[in-house]
Amino acid sequence: MEGTIELETFKPQTDANQVLHRSGKERQANYDEIQARLESVEDEGGRVSSQDLDNPHLPPVDQGRRAWVFCICACIFEAFIWGWNGTYGVFQDFYTSHPPFNTSSTAAVSVIGTASLGIQYIEVLLVMMVFQRYPEYAKRAMWISLVVATLSLFLSSFATELWHMLLLQGVIFGISAGILCAPVLIWLSEWFVVRRGLAGGVILGGAGIGGFVLPPVMGFLLDSLGFRWTLRIWAAILAVCCGIALIGVNPRIPGNRPTMDIPRQDWFPKDMHYLKTPPTFLFIGITVVQALGFFPVSLFIPAYTSSLSSATLPSTIVLALFNVTSVIFYIVFGHYCDKYPYPYVILGSGVGSALAAFILWGFASSLGWVFCIRDHIWRIGAYFVVQNLVLQYSQKRS
Repeated sequence: MEGTIELETFKPQTDANQVLHRSGKERQANYDEIQARLESVEDEGGRVSSQDLDNPHLPPVDQGRRAWVFCICACIFEAFIWGWNGTYGVFQDFYTSHPPFNTSSTAAVSVIGTASLGIQYIEVLLVMMVFQRYPEYAKRAMWISLVVATLSLFLSSFATELWHMLLLQGVIFGISAGILCAPVLIWLSEWFVVRRGLAGGVILGGAGIGGFVLPPVMGFLLDSLGFRWTLRIWAAILAVCCGIALIGVNPRIPGNRPTMDIPRQDWFPKDMHYLKTPPTFLFIGITVVQALGFFPVSLFIPAYTSSLSSATLPSTIVLALFNVTSVIFYIVFGHYCDKYPYPYVILGSGVGSALAAFILWGFASSLGWVFCIRDHIWRIGAYFVVQNLVLQYSQKRS
């Protein structure tokens, strides 16, 4: 029928294993082929839809000022949200050694940080589903979430019981921060296609930058002012810096209200058979294992270092080095994801991670060995590669 597009036209010509083993040049050639085929298909109005990769009315993909402004502003987001998450080990060390929370066990205090991290990761899928169906509310929800996150940190400075901290700094901040960051993952796929790995590495590297700068700063503020004024100062900084960055974090495709021609996106894909395939379960298993191996290190390195030294400085330095090394490997592995087949990149990062954990962590009986453990950051590279692989595989299958 004239004016319609047959879905079979865009049916993948290769299976999933062939896609995953392609090099970056092959994936770029495939992207160019799809783009050319989209250009050749015309409806009654001319172009396929407003979401064409080369739509002249939209900013260019993978290049241009607005694309990289989005990338830099999203990197600032990561620095202040996930960089803050990476500094909780310093707060945990302070809470367990100073009143009013020093009477609580280390395990109980650690629930604050793990609750915040866990909520942010678990809610991402749900939040992304909501914003993909209702894109016109995403930016508004980000502003509201920034206000809630700021208030939760400010109000936690008045906490006198551990459950106050768990509710404010853990649960409420985790929910608001997750809503604040989830749209970035959606819009990244709109702004970058061929250079998505590199852009994702730059954005996620912001967490390492924040994790490098914030532990010494927070350690100094905690020792000088206590946790109450530290949280108040940080809440103000978070509001100002993230508020400025939020101005530049925008979707490439405007989130307009649905029309008769363009209805709302379904909650779930109509074809979900790929969720039952062995590679999908393999990716999920690998991601879980990577997460279980990475987060305990970032949470407990300061406490472990403090057990070897009474000084506060070494524990903050170790956490800072652990985080700053991630900046390099996020960008490096992101670039490799664009150039080489994913299995090779995962193999290299996984072997480096395993050797660092097995050889260095087990022998860390002094501060010198603990400083060497920062090489365990190879695991971050593997974790990013797996995330990028799952994202692109899911998009390819759907």
